[in-house]
Amino acid sequence: MAYANTLKIFEALRPVFDEPKSKAIASAVESALETNNSSLLNEIATKDDLRKLEIKMEQVRTEIIKWMFIFWIGQFASITAVLFLFFKK
Repeated sequence: MAYANTLKIFEALRPVFDEPKSKAIASAVESALETNNSSLLNEIATKDDLRKLEIKMEQVRTEIIKWMFIFWIGQFASITAVLFLFFKK
């Protein structure tokens, strides 16, 4: 595929420039595109990365639910104590 792109660039430049300049420009453009493509491929999230993220999100979700129940129990105890003191008098 890289050779086809280089050939297309070379053929497009050949009427405008002489052959060595056309080859040099086509080669430079192709190397720039390959560098850009390789850097983009390194940044793309893979299925494994997404699976790890889903596992981490599930762990955080269970942790949040656990702390919510602890908070609710504490709130219930506090409200019960306040009501007990209020109605005791």
